[in-house]
Amino acid sequence: MHTLLNVIKKVINKHFMAINRYTLILLVSGYVVSSWVGLVFANEPHLTDNFASFIYYIVTTSSTVGYGDLSPITAHGQLLAALFIIPCGVGLFALSIGKIAVFFTDFWRANRRGKQNLNLENHIIVIGIHSGRTPHLLEMLKREEQGRREVVVVSCEYEESPFDSDVHFVRVNSFTDAIEMERASLSTASAVIVDTDLDDATLTVSLFIAEQNSDAHLVAHFDDSIKRDLLHKYCPNSECISSLSTELVAKSVIDKGSSFIHSELVSAHKGQTQYSIEVPENINDLTLESIYYDFKKHHEAIIIAVHQRDKVCEINPSLSTILMAGDIVYYIADERIVDLIW
Repeated sequence: MHTLLNVIKKVINKHFMAINRYTLILLVSGYVVSSWVGLVFANEPHLTDNFASFIYYIVTTSSTVGYGDLSPITAHGQLLAALFIIPCGVGLFALSIGKIAVFFTDFWRANRRGKQNLNLENHIIVIGIHSGRTPHLLEMLKREEQGRREVVVVSCEYEESPFDSDVHFVRVNSFTDAIEMERASLSTASAVIVDTDLDDATLTVSLFIAEQNSDAHLVAHFDDSIKRDLLHKYCPNSECISSLSTELVAKSVIDKGSSFIHSELVSAHKGQTQYSIEVPENINDLTLESIYYDFKKHHEAIIIAVHQRDKVCEINPSLSTILMAGDIVYYIADERIVDLIW
């Protein structure tokens, strides 16, 4: 008996588990056609004349529901149902349900394990997972973007996504492999954040990203100011972020409460937060003074900086500053301004 069970198990593993979806479709199609032909020859017109009735009978029979409202009435039809339609139908139905379950399970696992190929545009890619920074970074991005741009996290270390399902996850063997990185739709991303554990790796990956997608807004985190300046030298349009903890400690000693102000300015959860807005292309040149008061009066916002084309960002600019189309205005407000009338 034990030997027989082993033989059956081997047959199932070798033949049934290896059935692909095309073979399964062929088997199901053959079963349906054979059942219909057999019922026709068995003289069961109430089961074959109407296509909907035939499909209804086959599905209820093979799924073992068996309502009994449709059934063979001739001896040949009953034998056909007992020896072919029911046993083959039950087996194929179970096999089909199993294959569908495996498909969705594999699809879910592929997404969780970052094996899928994404087809996205205008999205944000976060390269590297830092246990202390990345979860908070993703929360801020989701709150700021509010679904406008999707977020993709790329990792070399994690086998499965440690984040919620609303964040895409892609696992690669190397951050500088063009083919693997394209699985995250690198060429069509609008922004890329590089935050690896080592500054050397961050510099290398950032240079690679700048070469693969020069149009993307590149932001890189560095602890070493030399590496930061080096990247900015070769990629002037990149933003290189370094830790400000030391500066904040010194500033808080001299000006009490500085750390609180800084945290409020960058927080996306509460209080006054720093935002930016670009001067539209259809706007003629105007002075900062002409919009400064309206920002405060209509939006309770304060302008703190201006970044003009081909110039360094200016903090606390003069009211006589001329703003042109494409310039970026930075301001502090409770919420982002989306209905500004220039």
